[in-house]
Amino acid sequence: METKSFWHTSAYQSEIRHEIISEEGIQNPILITSGYSSISLGTEKLVATGKIPQTLHEIMKVPYMSGDFNFPIKYGYSMVGQTPEKEWIHCLHPHQRESYIDRSSCYFFSNEIEPTIATQFSNLETVVNALWASKVKADDTVLICGTGSVGILLAQTIRKYIGAELFIQETNPAKREKLRDFGFDLCTSSREYSISFNVSAHEKGLQYCIDHAQREGKIIELSWYGDQPVSLQLGGNFHFKRLQIISSQVSEIPNYKKETDDFYSRKKMVEELLKTIDYKPFISAYILFEEMPLFFENSRKNKPNNDFITVVTY
Repeated sequence: METKSFWHTSAYQSEIRHEIISEEGIQNPILITSGYSSISLGTEKLVATGKIPQTLHEIMKVPYMSGDFNFPIKYGYSMVGQTPEKEWIHCLHPHQRESYIDRSSCYFFSNEIEPTIATQFSNLETVVNALWASKVKADDTVLICGTGSVGILLAQTIRKYIGAELFIQETNPAKREKLRDFGFDLCTSSREYSISFNVSAHEKGLQYCIDHAQREGKIIELSWYGDQPVSLQLGGNFHFKRLQIISSQVSEIPNYKKETDDFYSRKKMVEELLKTIDYKPFISAYILFEEMPLFFENSRKNKPNNDFITVVTY
């Protein structure tokens, strides 16, 4: 059958293509009609601009991706759609109207969860990994630097699930105003934090976390920079305060959790978060599938993005 899919054709251009799909090569195929997908702008912009290091091209492949990182490439990894029986599922798949997917790749989530917010399954799995990496507790003083999709989901989860004292550093004035409306406390220059999360995708965000850490503070780095170098000032109090910078790997289960958790149990944990915490107000932009080329054209031009979470509707 014919469908439409979204491709990056070069580091400067994206387009929607007509594509023929079939069940061939899929062990237990099921036809999924897309309802919504999520744009994870940090990683997807690196893909769209050709900034994935050559040495990581194999590692960075995602399920059902086509092409390669040298272009053209069909990429994306959080889609919500319906089976022929009208059951809603979440899966890892590029942005595409219809898809044949192995049934084992589909997660049939609770009907208590709205399909639009179910697009955040993948981002919330990243959040859970960050919580595990930090071992954050209710008596911590927490900084979150940057409020893209992962940053805002992390902030809401720590506020509602952990209950720690939380402050946000955000340089975008429009976002700062929205964060105040949501009841978040913004940073002051004099405060220090026991745990900091950098989700800003910028070295200045990571430096802010270092400069505002308490003694023996932990800094969790969630941003990924592709092939871009990062410059940090590690003089001053970095060694004196015995600070830790910890990478929170996006997809893997941390070694110390592997005896008790796996990908399925993490998915179930996210499902419970989605059922008990209200994340929907942070979907601040809905765009049509046909508008995706323009969205990435603006992103490549570094036009200001005042939105927390962007969801594609089909």
